[in-house]
This record gives sequence, C-alpha cells and structure tokens, in this order.
Amino acid sequence: MPPALEALAEQLVRSGKLRISTEHTKNFVRMGTSDSDETFTARELAEPTLAAATRARVARHVAPAEGADGIQRVWDQLLRDLKVGRGVSAEKEMKVARVLVQSAHPAVVQLLIISGTEIFVSYAHNVADLMQVRDWEGHGMNSGLQATETTGTQVFISAGGDPFFEGEQKTYTTDGFPALARMVIIAGQEFGHFADLRRQNLQNSTNFIVSGRHSTDSHHSQLRANPIAGDGRNADLRRVNELKLLYFKAKLPNLRKSERGVAFYHTRYKFTPPWLLYQTYRVFAWSIFVLNCRRQGVYYPLKTYPYYRFGESLELFLSDMEFNLAPDADVYRDPDPLVEEAIAVIEAVARVPQQVHKWGHVAVKAAWPNLYAFYYGMIIPTNETVVDGRQISININIKQRIVIFIHGTLRKRPAYYP
Repeated sequence: MPPALEALAEQLVRSGKLRISTEHTKNFVRMGTSDSDETFTARELAEPTLAAATRARVARHVAPAEGADGIQRVWDQLLRDLKVGRGVSAEKEMKVARVLVQSAHPAVVQLLIISGTEIFVSYAHNVADLMQVRDWEGHGMNSGLQATETTGTQVFISAGGDPFFEGEQKTYTTDGFPALARMVIIAGQEFGHFADLRRQNLQNSTNFIVSGRHSTDSHHSQLRANPIAGDGRNADLRRVNELKLLYFKAKLPNLRKSERGVAFYHTRYKFTPPWLLYQTYRVFAWSIFVLNCRRQGVYYPLKTYPYYRFGESLELFLSDMEFNLAPDADVYRDPDPLVEEAIAVIEAVARVPQQVHKWGHVAVKAAWPNLYAFYYGMIIPTNETVVDGRQISININIKQRIVIFIHGTLRKRPAYYP
C-alpha cells in the first residue's frame, strides 16, 4: 500500500474502535447492563491513552451510590470476560485494518476514525455474533449493516470465512480469497452508506450533526429520493440496457459461443484439433467484437480472469450492474412507491464503491456515469470538506512505486489467489 494508507491503517488500530470476531476469538467484550449493551476492545481497556475515556463510559452505567468501587467491579468483570474471548493478535488487527482502508476513499476512513465510529468485522457468514441481543432477530442475519444514529454510529461487516487463510484444513469452503473479496465488497457498500450521511462539523471538532443523507431530499418531510440521484439512477438503468443492446449488435453472442467451446475442450481435450479450432474461432470472434465496439464507441476492455472468458465476464458485468441499480429484496419494499424508490436510490448510491471494487473505476463510470459522478463528484468532496485540515494524500513517488511493484511481483501468491 502507499505509505499514507499504511499510516491510516495503524491509526485505525490504535483508535481501539476495530472490533474483530474470528471463528474462535474476539478482541472485544460486551457490557450487558439494564441500560446498556456497549462493547469495549482490549485496547480500550488496557492502553493508557484510551482507558480514561473508557472508564468514563463505564461510569455512566454505574449507580452513583456505588462510587469508585462499583466502577472497578464492572471494570474487573470486563477484563475477565475479555480473557474468555482469547483476543486477536496485533498482526491480525493490522491485516484487517489494511483491508478496510483499501475498501473506501481515504476521507471516508478518516471520518470513521475522527467520529469514533465502531467497526465490527466477523469471519462468519452474517453479523449475528456481533449484534446486541435485542437487535439480533431483526438484523443478525444480514451480511453487513451500518447504523445511522446521530451518535454512536457503527458499521458491521461479515467476511464469510477467514480472509487470510492459507493451508488445507478449511473451516468454511469460502476461507481465503473468496472471504477476502467478500470482505472488501461488503465493506465498500457499508462504508458507502456511511459516506452518504450528510454531516455538519461543530467548530472543527469531532462532534458531528447527522442531518440526513445526500441521496435523499433534505427539503421533504417524508423519505424521498434526491432528485439528482433519482434521475441519475433512472438514466443509468437506461444506460445499462443501452450497453446490452450495443454489445449484442457487436456480436457478443458469437464471442460467448466460442468461449463455451474453448471451455469445454480446455478441460477435456486440451491441445487437440477441436481445441485449436475453437481457440482460433475465439480469437476471430473477439477481434470482430472489439472492432464493432470501437465503431460504436462503447466500452469493452474489462480486466477479467480467466482471460478466455471475457464474454462471460462482460455478461456478468452487465447483469450485476443492472441488479445493483434495483436490488430485489423484501427489506426494500414499502407500500409508498416514492419511499420504495428512495430506498432503491440510497442502496444504489452506496453500492458505487462496491461496484468499483468488483469491476474498476473505468467500467463503473461507463455503465453508471450519473451515480458515479454523484458519489465521487459530490459525496466524497463533501466528506473531504468535513475532515478539512486532516486530509491525506495517497500519491506515491517513483521510489515507492518501484518498491511496491517489486514486492507485488516477487511475493508468492497463495494457492487460493486466482
């Protein structure tokens, strides 16, 4: 990573706000009292720079009559409960933090740290093991979640496996690269929701007033979509359908037919005459497709794996971009069609960074030009304004570029890496 992002990851770890639940261990403990279900990390309880603020939070839930002894009893119980969780190593905390800081724009990560937002990361397939008991039934089965309260904002992310697994004895079939990819994508979406919150900074402090969302209409008393985002979403839906038609005219079906033939013989009769024939057919079909795309002025050069399934990846790209503009789930339903539209707009805007992680900036900008401009041209600059004076630059010099290139080239790829 650029050195500035490495420093940002270290800052996230030192903040004590990173709560991690692996398969068998946790680095945080929950304080279950009659009026609270707060959580505290090992760093918040042990490090002198954080312990004073943590003790003040604990004191708010202890009756004044119990005094310092009552606070100490709760504190000692928290430390005992923390030992049961067995903790998470500093190395693993840094690995998780490095993934998170690459899952969002630096200004969004800075805002997460400055505002004291608690970030929960689970290796499970949902966030059930992270939720408060009273919230589990309604939200525990989600793969990600982002609370929107004015204070105490929290972000929940599930990886669906161990994202850093290397070896043979997997706990989940998704351990390794699939979990790492899922973690980045879900974090991108939940951080997108976090960035979408409209904030005001009080006297350049860490106190923020959340007054709504950029993707909703602030001039309307009911939940309504921001006209710019709403119109942009509708225009992008038309754009995706237009791309489908243009790619069809460019002979995408012929390219897909050749790829299916290559895939069949590649796994059964590699280097046989039929395999060579279909490889030749695929090169010919791909050349015709590229030529037709250039004539029509449409985007085509996706970077996909494996390379001989470019047409299949392009179809998946179009399907995925269309689905995420209008996600289909019961939770997005509402009797009021305008409210339902607003929910769809909120979700689509938050999924812009998620789609960038999947397909790249160029591809998303080509398929979603309006929502891409809304997120990176309006929401991100607003986030940068909120953290004014604390912004960082991730630009790297030529020496750093060479070091990163050599490291990435020579580093041994884990077996699960595509």
